[in-house]
Amino acid sequence: MIQQKIQRGVVRLAQFSSCTPHHRIVTFGLLMGLFYLPDWLKVAVDTCLHGSSNILFNLGFLYLGLDHLWKHRKSVNRMVVSDEERLTGYLIIFGSAALFPVCFSSVSLRALLWAVILIGIAYSSWGIRFFKIYAVQSILILVSLYPDWTYALREVWKMITPAHYLENLMAWAGSLALQAIGQPAIAKEFIIELPAGAVQIGFVCNGFEMAVTMAGASLLMGLWLKQSRLNTIAMVVVGVMLALIFNIPRIMLLTIASVYWGKDSFDFWHGTWGGQIFSTILFTVYYYLVMWIMNQQTVKE
Repeated sequence: MIQQKIQRGVVRLAQFSSCTPHHRIVTFGLLMGLFYLPDWLKVAVDTCLHGSSNILFNLGFLYLGLDHLWKHRKSVNRMVVSDEERLTGYLIIFGSAALFPVCFSSVSLRALLWAVILIGIAYSSWGIRFFKIYAVQSILILVSLYPDWTYALREVWKMITPAHYLENLMAWAGSLALQAIGQPAIAKEFIIELPAGAVQIGFVCNGFEMAVTMAGASLLMGLWLKQSRLNTIAMVVVGVMLALIFNIPRIMLLTIASVYWGKDSFDFWHGTWGGQIFSTILFTVYYYLVMWIMNQQTVKE
């Protein structure tokens, strides 16, 4: 059954590609994605095995974008493209395809080229009007093409902020919270010192990755539930703020576990199980806050 479906799909693709020169060029552009697909799958699966939710967000963004376009496919197919737009789209497709062989050492560059090829395909098929009408859907599809947004955003964050900015902030907040419960903690840059020992706050413990996860989940939820733009932004802000706030008691617990309770206790709370416990509490609080935001909007309407 599956083999027959694959065969029918190949036959349809062959029929499509042989219709007109435009169809052949579009098919060529789509086939270029096969050079990028193995890297996308490799990075996406690898990050998933390490506890990342990137692949879920990518599939979610891709579904939301394609689902909307599929529901409006008749309107899309009625769009008229000029000769200049079609030629420009072809130049974008062939220019990006020509650069693929020299970018095999970088997944990020291949992701960018594949995104540009898709832009060229859309531009040559439906013109600039497509991007004006379906801007959000286009962005969602293009965003889904990069397999590890946490890594990309982390590198951008490091470029635009001072060194160890968030680590220093979390160490300072964690030391104040420890002082509030009677612990003589002192923050020195990204290190929390106690009389019995000290703990260094690394990037993986500064709350950034969880903040990115909450932002992505909030955006997906807002789009999926068809919330207003203001509500969606509010959900994203709440998710990011909660992730950073909840990271403070996590740092407190990790500091106490490292200094007083021993390595096994620290490894537990720093590992998968400890992270899942904090994530469950975080998502529970977030859920009720989001439901409150949505209910407030319903009452106003």
